[in-house]
Amino acid sequence: MEARNAREREHFDKLADATGAVWWGSETKAGQARLDERGAITIRHADLKPGRVVLEPGAGNGEFTLRFAPSGATIVGVEISPKQVEIARRRLAQFPHTSIEVGDVDHLAFPDSHFDAVVGQSVLHHFDLERSLPEIRRVLKPGGRLFFLEPNMLNPQIAIEKNVKPIGRRLQNSPDETAFFRWQIVRILHRHGFHNAWARPFDFLHPGTPDFMIPAVHAISRVLSATPVIREIAGSLQIYAEG
Repeated sequence: MEARNAREREHFDKLADATGAVWWGSETKAGQARLDERGAITIRHADLKPGRVVLEPGAGNGEFTLRFAPSGATIVGVEISPKQVEIARRRLAQFPHTSIEVGDVDHLAFPDSHFDAVVGQSVLHHFDLERSLPEIRRVLKPGGRLFFLEPNMLNPQIAIEKNVKPIGRRLQNSPDETAFFRWQIVRILHRHGFHNAWARPFDFLHPGTPDFMIPAVHAISRVLSATPVIREIAGSLQIYAEG
């Protein structure tokens, strides 16, 4: 397990040095539009607002944190890559209620039942869930909300890049990351003591979408994400559960 964590740390340290980001898809205009939408969705489903204390494991360089920090909630980010943390602290300096620290989600340095919510963007699929979910469950208050946005294994591109490692490496995948089937992650959450879990496919806006096509593709994405059967191959999953 220490070897896996070391590989993740090395992967994201290298990306911090090379691009200052955690993934190429967060740097494009379409990628930024996706993050804006996901931030709003997270604020709604996790009920982020002043007075609530929120954990963001795998906070990276703070790119996603920036989207929900304006909610006024107190946010504590934990990130395994020290170099990503350096970037995040600079970017989030304008939000005094937000802090980012170097840490390991398998060993969270917080008391039991400490957080009102735990949220994240494309991070659960980097974790060993058998080790991380018990820790997340421990620090989440009874009835507290878990909300993550994660890659959908039923999406053809996601399935290829997560299972054909040379392609995944070219797309900046880390060595151990995967993706989820919606029924799989719900079953795992229930097994680890979470309640009222659900996973919903959404999002057909690819981060590589040309800038001029973003408004049209975004509109089509909303329609497809609400269309039975078709939505099953969307690029991402919204994942919700309660402690």
